[in-house]
Order: sequence, then structure tokens, then C-alpha cells
Amino acid sequence: MKYVTLIITLILLSNMAQSQKNNESYDQLWISVQKFENEALTKSALALVNKISEKAKREKNLPQIVKSLLYSSKYALTLEEDAQLKIINDFRDEIVQSEAPIKNVLESYLANLYWQYFQQNRYQFYNRTKAETKIDTIDFRTWDLSTLFEEINLHFENSLANPALLQKVKVDDFEAILHNEKGSEVYRPTVYDLLAHTALAFYKTPENNITRPANKFEINNPKLLCEANEFIEQELDMSDKTSLQSKALGVYQELLRFHTKNTDLKAFVDVDIARLKFVHQNAVFTEKDRQFLEVLKNAAEATSPQPVSGLYSFEIASYYNQEGNSYNPKTNTANQWKHKEAVELCDLIIKQFQKSNAADKSRDLKARIFEKRLQLKGEQFLPINKPSRILVNYKNHDSLNLSAFKVSNRDLQKLDKLHPETKKLGFIQKLKMYKSWETILKNEGDFQNHSIEVLVPELENGQYIILAKAKEKSNSFAYTSIQVTDLALVETRTQSQHIFQVIDRNNGKPMHKASLKLSYQENYDRAFLTKIFTTDSKGMVKIPFPNKRWTSIKTTISSGDDTAYFGDYFINPKYDKDERNIVTYKSFLFTDRSIYRPGQPLYFKGILMETFEGKSKVAINESVFVTLYDVNRQKVSELDLETNDFGSINGNFIIPISGLTGEYYLEIYGVSGLVKENYYFSVEEYKRPKFETSFEPITDSFKVNDSIVITGKATAYAGSNITQAKVTYRVKRIVNFPRWYFWYRPYFNSAPQEIAHGETITDGLGEYEINFKAIPDNTVDKASMPIFNYEVTANVTDINGETHSTITTVRIGYHAMTANISINESIDKDKKDNKLTVNTKNLNGQFVPAKGVIKIFKSKAPSNVLRKRPWEAPDYTRLTKTEFKKLFPHDAFNDEHNPIKWGKGRLVLEQSFDAGTATEIKLGSTKKWPSGKYIIELESTDKFGQPVKDVALTTLY
Repeated sequence: MKYVTLIITLILLSNMAQSQKNNESYDQLWISVQKFENEALTKSALALVNKISEKAKREKNLPQIVKSLLYSSKYALTLEEDAQLKIINDFRDEIVQSEAPIKNVLESYLANLYWQYFQQNRYQFYNRTKAETKIDTIDFRTWDLSTLFEEINLHFENSLANPALLQKVKVDDFEAILHNEKGSEVYRPTVYDLLAHTALAFYKTPENNITRPANKFEINNPKLLCEANEFIEQELDMSDKTSLQSKALGVYQELLRFHTKNTDLKAFVDVDIARLKFVHQNAVFTEKDRQFLEVLKNAAEATSPQPVSGLYSFEIASYYNQEGNSYNPKTNTANQWKHKEAVELCDLIIKQFQKSNAADKSRDLKARIFEKRLQLKGEQFLPINKPSRILVNYKNHDSLNLSAFKVSNRDLQKLDKLHPETKKLGFIQKLKMYKSWETILKNEGDFQNHSIEVLVPELENGQYIILAKAKEKSNSFAYTSIQVTDLALVETRTQSQHIFQVIDRNNGKPMHKASLKLSYQENYDRAFLTKIFTTDSKGMVKIPFPNKRWTSIKTTISSGDDTAYFGDYFINPKYDKDERNIVTYKSFLFTDRSIYRPGQPLYFKGILMETFEGKSKVAINESVFVTLYDVNRQKVSELDLETNDFGSINGNFIIPISGLTGEYYLEIYGVSGLVKENYYFSVEEYKRPKFETSFEPITDSFKVNDSIVITGKATAYAGSNITQAKVTYRVKRIVNFPRWYFWYRPYFNSAPQEIAHGETITDGLGEYEINFKAIPDNTVDKASMPIFNYEVTANVTDINGETHSTITTVRIGYHAMTANISINESIDKDKKDNKLTVNTKNLNGQFVPAKGVIKIFKSKAPSNVLRKRPWEAPDYTRLTKTEFKKLFPHDAFNDEHNPIKWGKGRLVLEQSFDAGTATEIKLGSTKKWPSGKYIIELESTDKFGQPVKDVALTTLY
């Protein structure tokens, strides 16, 4: 649904509606303005706009005043230099002279102008650091990011001042400067609605790059995710003046209060749903997903049987759809049927409220879920007249018609250039079909993406396009190109030659007397040349490096009845000593420090080196320029210097006392371009710190659900303790797993969760304690031996307002110890001193003695060599493993080519260890052990009797 919106992009103002119902004189004037504009008479158009502005001010026609200002701003972009600055100043001047509600509208426009400028110049602001004071109150282009955001926020707050008045002004009164979508006034009935939602567009943006206080606002209170009547009554924490999120919540609260009086709930529900989605998206507390669904269900029941209740139900369906999108047949099957749940809920909404907005949204969502998808993936080369297969990725398909079309290189080039896709289908279908066949796809009705391998009939030598079209009524199609040949091309290089080798791709046999035709360009931009070579007894063609680089090489190989095409390759030119051994220069520049304050002198020294024929020496009597650039890459100052007898230079600059702080740099530039390099440093408004804070080392072992006490201390650099200082802290939990977990279960999705926060003060010794309970993530299986990292952050602020932070991590699990095996990836079995190392530590990294046993197993390797799969194994299979192996004996049916999946075979070694006595374990004689992969397992227990294990792999050769 498109709502009424403020026009905030000046470039697009020429598209604004020119009609006003009850003001024909203005109507005629704007028609004249448009006529001047169409004839490119910008100055004449501007003069007329100024007259309209004077007339509107005399008659106090508020919308026409704003419209005149917008048009004059648009023309300023064409007619004046520094137009952005002038436009901003014009808006400032007009705001000073205006009264509500026009003043509020102009404040909103001005805030959006600043916001647009940031979006267009984002990179510059990210390189600037926060200044102590606003550098230039007029020229906003010199502000830092925090200052700009503060100014944007100020004007949005001003735009919402005097809400009682704004809520009485209907949007129809401002028709001259609005784009109206039919029916949208139901959702944005007043000027207050327009201005509030415009402000929300800014307040809902991420604020990661704004400098934030220690007690920054976060949506960590579950009570904020509640029904609208409860949310309206809550007292929001607005202490963090930099928080955009808290301001967004405040605006949502005021909008909901305003619309509770409405008999028509459309605007109220629209705001409430936007508020719920915003809180859910940005919340950092646990169980937010469950709570979000619960609130939506309660809101739907509370507003039933009105049609707006369907909007809450639609959001539930939309959430189910998002959950369904996370389905993965290999790693996350829990949400396989969520799309179906979404469809069932959409059907219920459509049945209950057929002509409602909720029903329209539900139909759109169903259409997206029912969307058919089809994609083919084939190997680039396939052997002649042998079984082969392609991978079909599909959604909502039951069966396919497949066709193989034999094509030439020219056909493939034409196909590649065709757009849109429908033209490609027409082109392919006009080609001569070589073979066709059908296949049935498994469709469980879950509306998910699936994959299956489909057999391809035996094909003779040549290039083909495989086309797949749905048998059911659908426009869905997909294609892939393959080449059928028994030839393979291998390339390598020596110091003087580029070597191509032609072999049989089925067994590696060199192809003697094969014809190798090369088509290439010299140095990219010349006409294509052709050369023909014949392979020797080893199937090789050895090409001495040419004088010029050969590029875009395409090869055509013929051997007997088999022809194949390969590319792209390149051949480097031969090494020319005279050309390569030119003099090169390198500079080294050193500053007296890495960070400066504005107004401080910067001293530098530099050395210039020259290299010729691999030998380096200092470059003397060379002229160079050293230039100082600020954060906006603007030149500040420049020095013209000459290297002395030691190849060195030195000089100094004065850092500008006014201007932006951030990343500056020095550029050293040699005459005639002999060198051009940049050296970066920081310019900051900093104060010498007077104290520091740190946590005491964590040496104890803990278990989950233990009460943890972390001790910190704040100490002045002068040696005294910092007492009665405010300490704010947060504890965040992050889940980690041992390395072997991901061998078998690659999927895990657990966002960091904040489990505790609060405030305390330092005592007479400058110490403070942070207490929290080590709450585990109960969704994680204990058998996977997770380790919960509790990241504790403390911010200490003394009585003078100086703040310093410290951070530590407490690692806790269901077990209290980790044991790790260290061994080389490959071991020479003929050596007599092969060994492995055992490391046993508590979860916080402190060594603990432990006993246990090491077991080494020979892996159950496949009976024959397997090549890697060309793609991941599909989630559906048409063939049994026996049938598959009969057709493709050297291919992996599933993932048995991966040594991690082979499983344990014969036990070759079992040995006890005591890490308190020795951490190295000798393997003894391994000469008689079979070569191959081995699995090493460690078993031990921690001090609480909990089992601890580790698994490692190695190869014996």
C-alpha cells in the first residue's frame, strides 16, 4: 500500500501535481512556470516562482509558500554554485519567519535535506571523528557524523512540536505539495501523521556509527513487545539522548495515543503493526520470536471481527513465510512446512475478509509462495556416450520435459547476448533437437526449494544445450550448456615455456598427434591470430614465451573423431632483461607520532630508495613533494624537498587548528611520477587519561547456572584509587562449539543474547563487583559440548565525567574443561619419533592436569578412489545407491568422498595419558600401519566428573 508521503527529493519536484481545487489563479501561474521549465527558461521560471511566493505570503497561503520554496530550491541547483548550502540557508530563513503548522513542515523538509546529504556523502562522514564543538554552524558540509545526526534529530523534533495543532490540520489542506494515493488519507489523515512517519523513516535507521554513551539505550525490556494499550502506558527510558531507537518508540507511542480516539482503526492498526515489527527486529532479549507471535495473535483476537484484525493475522503468516525461507534440507529441516502454514493462514484471512487490505496482502503472499522456480546445473565436460546427470533445483514443480539441442560456438555466443530470458527460450526452441526425455519430480507440497539429479541420455561428441520445461501449465524453464568429449586440456608453465597437454579425460592417457589450434590476441587489443600445433608422444605442446602477451586464447582440439573447445587462457611474454630491470623507487616516511591534536606541529622524516637489477640503494638529489591532506582529501599544505646524500628528507607541518578531525595523510610525490605513496595518521581532540580500569584474571572453573562474581578495579595513573565512580555493565552470551561439532552439524543459528545489565559504584579501594547467573542456551544440545562465552563489559565514569571501559570473557559449559589434540595433518610412517600433544585447560584458558585415554582408528576408506562431487548431494534421489554406483562407480553417492564422514575402522592404538605428568604422547612404531586417513579420539573427565572429548584427523603416508 502506498501512503501519503512528503516530497523530500528536490530533483523530482517537477513531477508534482499542478492542480489545486479552489485556487485557479495559482493554477494558472504554475502552468506558466511549467511552460518556462519545459522550454529550459530556468531563470524566467525562477522569477515567476518568486512572484508566486510573494503572493502566497501576502495571502498567507501556507501550502503555496512551501511549494514556492521547493521550486526555487530546485532551480537553485541548476543556476547557482554551492546550491546545497544556499538551499539549506533558505529553509533556515523561512523557518525563522514562519509559524505552525508551516514551520513544522519546513522543519521536516530541512531535516530530510540533511539526511539526504549524509546518504549521498556517507563515506566522508564515516572518516570523521566527533569534534568537541560544532566546527561551523553554517556550513553543514564540515560537520562530523554525530553533529549531523544531532541536527537532523533536532529538526525532526521541531517538526513534531505542538502536536495538538498538527493533529487538527487535515492532509487535504496541503494537497498542493503532496502526492496523494487514492484512499491513503485513511492511514495518514493529518499533517501530524505525515510528519511523524517522515521522522520515523530516520529514527528507524541503524545507528552503529554514532558515538554512543556508556549507558546506551537498547530494546532489552520484553515489556516493550506488548499489546498497544499496554505500550501506550509505558514510561520509556529516554536518558540516552543519542538513541534513535528510543525516539522512534516515543513517536510510535504518540501516534498510537492519538489514534486510540478513532472509530476507524485502520490508522491505529497500521501504526501498531509497524511498531511491533520495529521492536521485534531490534530487540536483544531472548524469546522475542515467541512473544512477537503471541502479541500478534492477541491483537488479532482483540480487534476481531473487524477486517483490520486480518492485518495482524497476515503478519503472523508473513513470519511463518520467513521461517520457511530458512529451511535447508541438509542442515535445518525444522521449518520445512512453515510455508504451508502461511498459506493456510492466508486462506483463512481471504475467506473471512474477502475485500479487505489483509486479504489483498494474503493473496500477494500466496502468489510468492506458489511461485515456480527452475534451475539446471551440469558439468562443463562429459564423456562421450557414457551415463551422465544434471542437477535440477526446483520449487513447486511435479514433472519436466527435457531436450538436448546440438549447438555450435556461434550459437552459444548469440544465446549469451540475448535478453530478456523469453528471447533465449525462443532461440533455443528453434534449434534442431537431438534428444528429448521426461522426468518426474518429487513434490511434497511444502512449497520449498528442492534438488534432484536427473539422468542425461548418452550423447555423441559435440556441444549441447539442455533445456528443461515444466510439463504442467507454466512459463517456467531453465537451460544449461555442456560439452561432450573424451579430451581434456591441462596447462602448466616453466621459466621459458607455456605447456599444454591433451589427455583422455577417462583415464589420463596422453593423446599423441592431437591437433591443437590456438586463436588469440596480442596484448588484448589486436586482431585475432591463429596457430596450429601437434602434440608429441606425451600429448604436449610446448610454446616458448612470445615477445608479446597472448590473451583471450581459445583452443580447438581434434583427435580422431573427437573435437573439443577450451578457453580462456593467456601466455605471458618472455622475460626481457632490458625491459624488466628499470629503476623503481620506494619511499619510507616516519612521523614523530601516530596521533595529533589540532594546532600541533607534525614532524616527519623520509627515505627514498631506488632499485635496479635487484640491487637497492638510497636515491640522492631527487626532488619530491610532501603534501598534507585532511579527512576530506583536501590539500592543506605542501613542501618541495630534495633528498640529501643519505637519500633522506625531513620537514614539518602545522595541523590546522580548526577543521574536521579524523584520518589525515601525507602524500610523497616524486617529480615525473617516480614515486607516489600515502602515509596515514589520526588527528583527534583527545585528553590525557587520568585513570584506567581492568578486571581481575578469572582462574576459577564454573558450571552453567552458577552465580558468577567478576571483580574489577579503577586506578588513577598517579597511583590512587578511583572511588565512588559510576559503573555500568552488560553481560552478553555467545555460543561456541568444539571443532568436531561442525564436521557433522554445520548449521547452528544462535544470536548473541544479553542476559544481564546494571549499575554499581566503586568502593574505597576502587573495586567493584559484577554478579550474574550463567544462564545457558537451552536450545543447544548438551551432547554437542557447547561453551558459553559470557562477555562482560564495564564502563567506569569518575566524578569528572571521564569514562574508561574494560572487557573480559567468562567461558562456561556443562563441562569445566577442554582437551585438545595437536598433531600434524600428515605423518611419515617410517619415522620413529611420531607424536601428538594433549592440551587440557579450564574453560578460561588456565592449564589443569587431567587423565584420560587416546584412541587411534584407521578410517573406513571407500573401496575405490572417489572424485569430489561436482555439486552438493541433492536432497531427493531417483536412484538407489546400488543403481548409482553401477552407473557412476567413481562418484560419491552422498558425501562418502569426505574423509570426515568415513567412520572408524580398526583400532591401531589405545594409550592412557596424564597431562599433569606429560603432554606429549609418542605413537611408537607406525611403519606397519596402513597408509591413509586416521581418526584420533581423546576421552577424559573434568573435576565434576563430566565427560570431555576431542577428535582430530591425520594422514599417514
